[in-house]
Amino acid sequence: MTPARALFGVAAVAVAGYVVIHSVSDEGPQYLGDFPSILEQAEAEPDVVPSGVTPGAPVPDPPHIDAQPVSPEAPAAAPAGPAGPGPIGPAAPPGGGGTGGQGGYPQPGVPGPPNIPLPSLTDLLPGLPPFDPATVCRDTAGSIIALVPCDQIPPIDPLDLPDPPIDLPGG
Repeated sequence: MTPARALFGVAAVAVAGYVVIHSVSDEGPQYLGDFPSILEQAEAEPDVVPSGVTPGAPVPDPPHIDAQPVSPEAPAAAPAGPAGPGPIGPAAPPGGGGTGGQGGYPQPGVPGPPNIPLPSLTDLLPGLPPFDPATVCRDTAGSIIALVPCDQIPPIDPLDLPDPPIDLPGG
């Protein structure tokens, strides 16, 4: 079937449906059931207050009670953290007289570690010049720029710097 024949068939079905819908009745749209109009429904229902009955005295408004100011509620407390180790036990006797080797006190009869002097950085690396923190180059905020005095840093010409790479889209 060619597309032209398919379109012709669809158009023929649409025209036939239109003719059938509009030739059934000229009374207006047809519904599946008999639904009276809203006006007919209202006229058919009895009145809420039967005729001949006089209403009683109007009901007065309730007494007015002044509003009381409401104080804001306190914010909720922060949630409790994880449970801790529990209460702290009694203090140790003076002098550290425990049986373990904790707390920096050696056990009785055990010698302490030997007192060995630690070498300085200049002793480990003898070729380093002495370092003086007052002679380093700092910026106006006090941050260290270089570990040498500022006058020993050569000036940099911004025109001599290479251009940064440029990424082109679709490149």
